[in-house]
This record gives sequence, structure tokens and C-alpha cells, in this order.
Amino acid sequence: MGRVLLAAILVACAALTSVAAAEPYAIPNSQVVSLHSKQTGADYELFVALPLDYAKTRKSYPVVYMLDADYSFSIVRNVVQHFVERDDLPPMILVAIAYPGAATNRETYKKNRTRDYTPVYAPAGGYGTEYQKVSGGAAKFRSFIATELVPMIEKRFRADRNDRTIIGHSYGGLFATYVLLTEPSLFTRYIAVSPSLWYAKRVAFAMEETAAESGVRPEAKVFFGVGELESQVMSDDVTELYRRLKNRNYRRLDMTLRIFEEERHNSVFPVAVTRGLLTVFDSPSLRHGHPPPFAGQSSE
Repeated sequence: MGRVLLAAILVACAALTSVAAAEPYAIPNSQVVSLHSKQTGADYELFVALPLDYAKTRKSYPVVYMLDADYSFSIVRNVVQHFVERDDLPPMILVAIAYPGAATNRETYKKNRTRDYTPVYAPAGGYGTEYQKVSGGAAKFRSFIATELVPMIEKRFRADRNDRTIIGHSYGGLFATYVLLTEPSLFTRYIAVSPSLWYAKRVAFAMEETAAESGVRPEAKVFFGVGELESQVMSDDVTELYRRLKNRNYRRLDMTLRIFEEERHNSVFPVAVTRGLLTVFDSPSLRHGHPPPFAGQSSE
């Protein structure tokens, strides 16, 4: 009986060892690239996902840049792959900007995004006064993207230099809006989900007026998304900005605003980024008014 029990214990231990030794799942065709910025003085990790047919072709691909990589990258990558396989999105290169350590340390996450995503210094608001001490670095972060990140990606990968998209949520949506109002030609497509337009006493609206007065004429496809159950301020602000831009009658600014029913600030990103991608890339399923094919149904 003792030998049988010992044998059973050894088998169980072997099984546990086998499970513990299993390799973690890795996203196919993806890699991590480290990059130090002279513009911001910060270190970044870039999560890059290439199209599944990348090695089989010589063509160039649109590039989608994402903020808040630690949650946006895997969501967007899987959404894109799902629709690419069904011919509802073109194959594209995905580049998500991450901060070393932010995935496991909320302090690092809050400090870095406050520094990079906010357009001006503000002593209060956001995550609190301690984090606001580093606020207002959006101009340097924009320069990092324009002069360091984009050139590196376009040198290392077969990227279409005329087809760049930026995706941002909350503070990230504020930054995407900031770029649209200050250097719109940096991207051809913008997806701003629940942008924090309340920041610094609604400074984004002053920037919109300045842009119009200085002759900035944005040429882009823009998608604004916000949750119905977010604060009234959030939905009112994005609606007002959309209307202001619409009233400028910019001929080459193609905008969409979508308010998502039953979604809150923390839940809206997956559905909004999905709809946003289909919209700014003019998906056939939206253009023709047909839903994407169900699983198992041919898309041909």
C-alpha cells in the first residue's frame, strides 16, 4: 500500500512539473523592441505585430500606432486579425507604445501616461497632484513619435509612409485629439475613445480655436467614440468638439461620432476600437450595410 501511494505521489509531482514547465502563449508574428527617446528622456517598449503574410510578400502595409499598450495591444491585435481573415480589414502592422514595468506597477503606469499624454501642465486633476507634477509633456511625446518612433518603424519594416493610424483611450484619446489639432498630418486616421477633453479646464477647445485661427486644415479620417453610461461631461465634451470641427467645414476631414449604449468608461474600449477600425478603414461590411460573416460562413 505504501509503494502504491508513493508511486501515485510521484506521478502527481511529475504532472505538476510538466504543467509548470509549459511555455507561455506568445502572440504570433510579434516582437518587442526597446527604444530610448532623446525627446522625452524616457525608455519605451514597442509591441510590434506583423501581418501573417508579411514574410510572403514585398508590399508595404498601413501602420496602426496604439497608446496604453499593456491593455490595447492584445485587444487590437486580435480584433484586427479576426477581421483581416474575413476581408473586412486590410493586413496592417501594429505598433503599441509601452512603458517598462507599467504592466505590473500602477504607479509607473500613471506617471508615464500623465507625463506623455497631457498637452499642458495642470497642478490638479487626473490621478492627483503627485502625478500632475510631471504633466504637460505631450509636445515632447509627439516629437518622439514624429522624429524617432515613426522613422525607426518605417526604416525597419515595410510600412506605408502615407497610411498611419493612432488609437488612444481616455488620456490617450486626449493625446490623439491634441495631435489632430496641432500636427494633423502626422496620421491619416485617428481613433479617439472617451478622450479626456475636460483636462486643464477644457484646454483642447482653446487649442481647436487656435488651430482654426492659424489656418490648420486637418485632412484625416477621424472616429470619436464614447460610452453612454460615462459621465455627462465626457459625452457632452466629445459631442461639442465634433460639432465645432464639423462647423469648420474642413473639406478633407471625414469624422464619425458614435455613442455606445450601455458602455462605461472602463468597458467601452473594445467595442469602440472595433467599430473605429472598421470605420476609418472603410470596411466593406459597413460600406455596403452588410454585417461581417458569421463563423463558418464564407466571406466570398
